[in-house]
Order: sequence, then structure tokens, then C-alpha cells
Amino acid sequence: MRVLVTGASGRLGGRLAACLAERFEVVGGHHDGAVPEGLPIVALDVRSPASIEAALEASRAEAVVHAAAQADPDACERDPDQAETLNVRASEAIALICRRHGLRLVAISTDLVFAGDRDVWREDDPTGPLMVYGHTKLAGEEATLAAHPAAVVTRVALVCGRGHGIHGTSSESIAWSLRAGRRLRLYTDQFRTPVDAASVAAALERLIEGSAVGRFHLGGPERVSRAELGLRTARLLGLDTRLIETVTTQEHPPGAPRPADVSLDSSRAARELGWAPRPLDVALAETRLSPDPSH
Repeated sequence: MRVLVTGASGRLGGRLAACLAERFEVVGGHHDGAVPEGLPIVALDVRSPASIEAALEASRAEAVVHAAAQADPDACERDPDQAETLNVRASEAIALICRRHGLRLVAISTDLVFAGDRDVWREDDPTGPLMVYGHTKLAGEEATLAAHPAAVVTRVALVCGRGHGIHGTSSESIAWSLRAGRRLRLYTDQFRTPVDAASVAAALERLIEGSAVGRFHLGGPERVSRAELGLRTARLLGLDTRLIETVTTQEHPPGAPRPADVSLDSSRAARELGWAPRPLDVALAETRLSPDPSH
């Protein structure tokens, strides 16, 4: 099956494209930046319906994984109009075009659509995003499913382990800072269920080939604080934990508002897809020590 991956030059999209290429004929859609080595590429500006149509024609795609997004929460706060364009309008356009062409669509969303005022979240729990990023990703989910009811939306937890390109995953950002001797301030009262891209790709394979619809949560096997994630990453990679300062959000409020706990219940994916994420330490051990994969 031929699969077009949008955002294939991004930290998550690029890694998903590389993993999915082990099973499918993957074409990387990109606007700028480099896609994984060896993948065929097509130019794709998700802001342009004409560009989307051209990319689908050039790739001869039978399915689309929509991973392109403005995924930087602070950038979304600074420029909400751009976040709306990339996370909502582009998602709607891709969904409409995929439905018109009869293509399977799996769209990537986020755990940050929840308010974070309790500890475990299921797909049918009430949403309540605190930040522009979460608001636009939730609106993108709704626009996608309204435009293409047979589509799937996957809410992916905080991504850790090996990513792609110059922007690191959560564990890579930690590793790169510590390796450069920079001090880090990490929160003890922000909780997530970190998951690696290879585990996410394993779920996407099943969704691409299947007929499930609606929303699926894809979270990792452990609920950990950002501080614990940083300390475990450092210890596994032999980096200096003394550079990590553990604090609370009351002591040092973050920039854009962040929910306290958006840990995901991924039992639907386990039940319907037979999916299980890899152990957290296995994922963390694959963290790149620099943006250059040779280091």
C-alpha cells in the first residue's frame, strides 16, 4: 500500500515515515526540512488545497498519515492565527480531499486536548484544553472527523526516544541540553504517559490496514512526571543528573499554560488493535545524543 505522510521532515512525522516504510511504500510530504534518507518525497504545503491535490496525485497514495502541524505550544501562543491555519484549516482540507478520493486517513493529535485536572483520560472523556495548541488540535480533530467520518484521529502522548531532524523529542531535548552542560528545570507535578514513535507507528500500521474510525489514545506504558522522565533519560544515557533541578509549577510557573496531568488510557488501542507500546526504558535508550544521527 502506498502511504503519504505529511510533515515527514518533522521530529515525529519523519520518524513515523521511516518506521512505516518498513511495511508500506511511504512517500514523504514536506514543505521544508529533510525527510528520512532514502524515502521518495513530494512537495506539500498543507495550507494549499491545490498542493495537497498535487501531492496525492504525484504520490499515488492509497492512504494518508497526517502528521504536519504547528506543534510548538509556545509558538502557538505567540501566533494563534498560524496555529489555526496549520492545525485546523489544513486538517479540514486534507480530510475533505481524502474523503473525495476515497483514501484512508489517520490524523495525529495530542494528549494536550485535556484539562489535566485528574490522572487518566479515555477517548470519550470531556476535553478542556488550556493552551492555544490544545484548542487548535482539538478543533482539528473535530474538523477532520466532520469532513471525513471514516477517518481516524490518534491522540499521541508526549513523544520520547528517537525522533527525526533538528528538533528533538522530549528525551532528546533533555539529552542534548545535558550533553552541552546546560542546566535544566523540570517539573515534579506535570504528568504524562510518554510514548516513542516506533510504538506509535505500530498502531498506525494496524489503523491504516483496518477499518476502525474515531479517536484512539496512544500513550506509553508508564505515567511519569517530567522530572522523572528527565532523570531516567540522564541515567540511561550516562549524563549528569546534577544539572537537573526538580521544581513545581507553583515555584516556577511555565510559559504557556500546561495541564497538570494528561496521562492517557490506551485500552481501546490494546483491545481493538492488539497494540502495546514498548517499555519506556527501551524507548529512552534510543534517544539521539545529538541532531546528527552519527553522534
